[in-house]
Amino acid sequence: MSRLDDELKRVFGDPPTSPRAVVRVQVASGQGLAAGREEGDRFVDAGADLVVLDADLTGPAALAAVAVLLGLEPVAMVGTDVTDGWKELVVAVRSQIRAVRCHAGDPEQLVEALGDPAFGRVVGLLDRLAARRTPVLLGGGTSVAAAALVAGRLQPGAERWWLAGSTPVHPAGTTALVGAGLTPLLDLGLTDGSADVAVAVVRAGLELLGA
Repeated sequence: MSRLDDELKRVFGDPPTSPRAVVRVQVASGQGLAAGREEGDRFVDAGADLVVLDADLTGPAALAAVAVLLGLEPVAMVGTDVTDGWKELVVAVRSQIRAVRCHAGDPEQLVEALGDPAFGRVVGLLDRLAARRTPVLLGGGTSVAAAALVAGRLQPGAERWWLAGSTPVHPAGTTALVGAGLTPLLDLGLTDGSADVAVAVVRAGLELLGA
């Protein structure tokens, strides 16, 4: 049996059931952790069987969250490929790490201290959807991987309800997924569109399993 079969049965059950109502969420803004949890409730109450989640976030909050929870340095998060804005990003991540490190043992306070409402929204969505036993397919964005790491600390065992669709292009995202206990289904070097490709793989896999 392939790893895909194992992952599908882990998330969708044995025998696996094919999701009928798929909700796609592309996060570019947000209103924080509580708002993300409320949004997750709305999706489940509306009948969502699978949520496909990705985010277009470029701030340092996600990188700082991974660094604090895994005990890593800013350069390890930003990478050593020096490009325009590299120094400024390293400084911003280092500053956030110093400001929020005291909350490493309290992930909810960590999210609030990071002060990024869009990142908080992603964490809140993952937290509530896991609590409501609703599968989530994670896109390849680094911020989504980072949010999964944080949400897993909020709710141990939440990763049972998540499928990592694609390997993040940024190494920090891959580090976050490993820390969250997730292995991507695909490694295509994609950012935009990776979640949609993964959805097609999941649907095909469920059909092959007789769902």
